[in-house]
Amino acid sequence: MECKNCLTQLAEDDNFCKNCGAKIVKQELTFGYLANEATERFFNFENNLLARTIKDMTLQPRTVIDSYINGVRKKHVNVVSYLAFALTLSGIQIFLMRKVFPANMDVTWMNQQNNPMLEDMSFMDNIWEFQSIFYVFMMPLYALLAKVIFFNYKKYTYLHHLVISTYTQAHLSILLFLPAIIALIFDVNFLKMTYFFSMPIMVIFNAYVYKRLYQINLKKIILKTFLFMFMFGVIYIGFMMLFFIYLFISGKINFEEFLEAERAKQAVSYMASSVINWTS
Repeated sequence: MECKNCLTQLAEDDNFCKNCGAKIVKQELTFGYLANEATERFFNFENNLLARTIKDMTLQPRTVIDSYINGVRKKHVNVVSYLAFALTLSGIQIFLMRKVFPANMDVTWMNQQNNPMLEDMSFMDNIWEFQSIFYVFMMPLYALLAKVIFFNYKKYTYLHHLVISTYTQAHLSILLFLPAIIALIFDVNFLKMTYFFSMPIMVIFNAYVYKRLYQINLKKIILKTFLFMFMFGVIYIGFMMLFFIYLFISGKINFEEFLEAERAKQAVSYMASSVINWTS
C-alpha cells in the first residue's frame, strides 16, 4: 500500500503516512462517509483548525494572537487564511443583501428617503462595490491607531498590531455572519441591525481583545476605547468626504440633484418648524 499524497510505501495497518502525515483513507466514498467527514471538518473543535480558532478567538484571543506572533503555526488558522475566510463570508452576505434581500436595506427609517445618494440604492451599491477593499485597507489603520493609543506599552510592534487587528476584525466578520443571515431571513433591517447590534458588539469585542492582550484594568481599557473611537471617527469622516468627492467627480452622484434634495429638505424643515411655532 502506498500514500495517495506522496506515494510513500506504507504498511497495511498504517492509519497515517509516516512521511507527509496525511490520513490514510481506506473507506469507500459514500454519503455516510461525506456526512462524517463534514462533521469532523467543521464541528470537531479539537481536531479542526478553523473550529478551534473560532472558539479560541472568542474565549481566549490572547492565546491565538500571541501564539501566532511567537511562531506557533499548527494550533490555529494563520492570520491570512482567517482573513480570507472572513472575506468569503462577507462576500456571500453582501450578495444575499443585494440580490436576495434588497428590501432589508431600506433607509427610510433614517429620514434619508429624499437623499439622492441613497435613492434606488445607487449610493449603497457603490459602498458595497468597494467593501472588500475598504475592509482590507482598514486593517493598517486599526493597527496604527492601536499602536498610537498604546504608545506607553512596548509589548507589541506595529506589525504585531497589524496581526492583532486582522485576527480581530476577521473574527468579528465570522461571528456576525450567522446573525446577519438570520436577520435577513426574518426581514430585519440590516442597517438597523448594524447600528444597534453589530457596531456595539464590535466595540465591546475589540476592547475585550486588547484588555486580554495588555492585561489592563477596566477603567484603562474604557478610556482607551473612547480615545480609539474618537480618533477613528475623525479619520473616518475625512475618508468618507474623500470618497464622496470621488463619487461626485466620477459622476456616480449628481451634484445638482444632491443640492436640490438638500434645499428641499431644508424647506420642509423650515415649514414644519414654522407651523409648530405658529400653533404653539
